[in-house]
Amino acid sequence: MKGITTRYLVTIIFTRRGGAIDLDDFNSHSNNSCIIPRSRVLRTSHANYVTDIANSQNFTREERLAFTLALFTQNDLLPIFDDPEVTELFRQIYFTKPELTKELNEINTQIENLQKVTLLSSEFDYTLLLSRFDTKRADTSLIGYYTAVQQWCDELAKRLDYYEEVKATTLSEFSIIGLSLAKKQKESPHLTPEENALLKARQEFFRKRFSLGLNSVKEKILAVKAQADTLESRIDEIDEGVDSLAELAELEKEPRAKFEFVAENTAKIVKNALKKIEFFEANRDFVQRAIGFWESWARDFVVFKTTRKEALKHDCEDDGIDEEEWTKWFGEWVNLRFAIEQKLWPVVEKGLLSGGVWSGDVSEAGEAGGGGASGVAVRLVEALEAYKKSVDVFYKEERKGIHQKFAFGQGAELQEKFETESALYKRVVAFQMDLQKVVFECEKSEDRIWILKWADSLLDISVDEVLGFVANVEQSNVSSVVLSEFAALKQKNFEIWLADAEAYGKEQARREKEYNSLIFKMKKELAKAGK
Repeated sequence: MKGITTRYLVTIIFTRRGGAIDLDDFNSHSNNSCIIPRSRVLRTSHANYVTDIANSQNFTREERLAFTLALFTQNDLLPIFDDPEVTELFRQIYFTKPELTKELNEINTQIENLQKVTLLSSEFDYTLLLSRFDTKRADTSLIGYYTAVQQWCDELAKRLDYYEEVKATTLSEFSIIGLSLAKKQKESPHLTPEENALLKARQEFFRKRFSLGLNSVKEKILAVKAQADTLESRIDEIDEGVDSLAELAELEKEPRAKFEFVAENTAKIVKNALKKIEFFEANRDFVQRAIGFWESWARDFVVFKTTRKEALKHDCEDDGIDEEEWTKWFGEWVNLRFAIEQKLWPVVEKGLLSGGVWSGDVSEAGEAGGGGASGVAVRLVEALEAYKKSVDVFYKEERKGIHQKFAFGQGAELQEKFETESALYKRVVAFQMDLQKVVFECEKSEDRIWILKWADSLLDISVDEVLGFVANVEQSNVSSVVLSEFAALKQKNFEIWLADAEAYGKEQARREKEYNSLIFKMKKELAKAGK
């Protein structure tokens, strides 16, 4: 090699007598000189490279050539040999081959990753799996189409099988829940059409949300594959006929979804199911309690419309209270209970859709400082349940006594109504105080506002009852001024106090005091009118 060209600037070092010879003659003992590529910028594993390369006593020719080769390869240098074929061979071995080997290794790694059966999740990127399919051929060839659809469905089914194997315990828990929800809601003859409709719709909501067995998902995937199988069979049948070309042409014209769309849609079906399962895993306690609420509330409402009605009937008849009277009370009781019943579904749905502090996600609740491990939704249902029970206690234990107290006095009907609503309003106040504890543990104002709007109709129900009753009583002895002030109670906007728990509490106490004061004024006006 009579000269060396490199990609970098190198220093040429000569022997004492100058001149230059081929490196092939490097072993000769003549005093001729040679070219040795050496520079401070070049890396080498030999600290004494110049000395070692010239020392023929301690190193063999092969060893010294290896030193020089290492110098070139370590510094990405390309020598130019006299023979162009040797130069090209060096390039192929030391430049092209390593690059191709690196690319091949990367492709092999990608292939291995694609072939692994990874555990599915709602974040499943179907496009990675899709990259293994020839989508262009699938959309231009019927045979390529049905083959791709079949293989795609098989791949999803295989991954679902693996998912079921790994998540066996979770899916078993969910199947137990699904069994109770699968039972058809029977209409009760003791409930009104509206009440039956509410219970049925509520069960259907829970069923859709918590029926998480993967069998239905597999059925949908297999239904898609069955259509691809049918397409294959039709082609096979056409092949047996005498007019196959025309029939194939007709078959080819039939509209069908593109393969990529089929893949995307089936992947969506899988991911939607997995989202429910993942929510259950992250919110087991909330889901189980929500199902418990659904079961106990549905059962209790049916019992309420039957046994409690009979209990009220016998209790009143023992004291000589007319059927017309106690039936009216039970009607009021039913209306209030149904109003409470209608609040269960929205708050559970809120917990399911929002998650986090609403469903009781401990990490998020801890970060936000709201809800605690029980979750906002559960605490609201518990407050609602406490309110419901207090209403039941009133009608079972106090309502008859109020009637007996005013039965024969002046303005008995209005006096009794005011006393009844005043007692029920105390339950409303207790319910609102329970809500207040939850409201001010929520950091987000939108959560606070949602709770107030959710409870709004219950908070005003006593005011609405009084105003509606008075409006229906002919020639009311209550002044229009007092009625106007009472109606103004509905216009109190608690949302403006949501930034300050103390101010909210004061406003609530002031509203309660104003309510009681107006009820007293109404009673007083009725008493004066009776003199």
